Amino acid sequence: MKLHHLAGVLLLPALLAGCGSSNHDFTTVRQGAVSINFEDGAVLLHANDQPKAQIAANGDFSIAGKPVTLTEPQRELFKQYYGDAVSIRDEGIATGKAGAAMAGHAIGDVVSGLIHGNPDQIGPTIKARAGKVTAQATQICHAFGDLRTAQDAISSQVEAFRPYATITADDVQDCLKETSKATDSITAH
Repeated sequence: MKLHHLAGVLLLPALLAGCGSSNHDFTTVRQGAVSINFEDGAVLLHANDQPKAQIAANGDFSIAGKPVTLTEPQRELFKQYYGDAVSIRDEGIATGKAGAAMAGHAIGDVVSGLIHGNPDQIGPTIKARAGKVTAQATQICHAFGDLRTAQDAISSQVEAFRPYATITADDVQDCLKETSKATDSITAH
């Protein structure tokens, strides 16, 4: 495996870990221009020229701290949105951790392969581990698509939510394309 290819593989976990950041009770997950924030157990939504909106685990929805009246079916949609957002956050954190672990193993594989005179086995070992991480990243993209579906269902029923419905089909496709590029880069070398 060439050194510049190894560098690309080792950088992948850092890119995946950049999908989310965590600070105590505040977490942000980003995909393109979309930003999902979690604070004190709630999903926070931001939209241009709009006050902050919040979705609670029980499906409550508020804008600027004022509750929005919902029917029970609408509340269930907000619970689905919340659950999908939490899945993305949790998968992102797990993928970032797996990527960091993969980088550590990759360094060990390089050293071991060189010490034991088996440099030809370095690449396949690293590719196998990196493939598992990129598969996890693909699952995040699919969960992002589920979040968009929930968003669209809510947007069709709750007018007050529409300014916060910012996830587009392109955002989901961009996530899948970037993950595919990373996978192709790893398997091509």
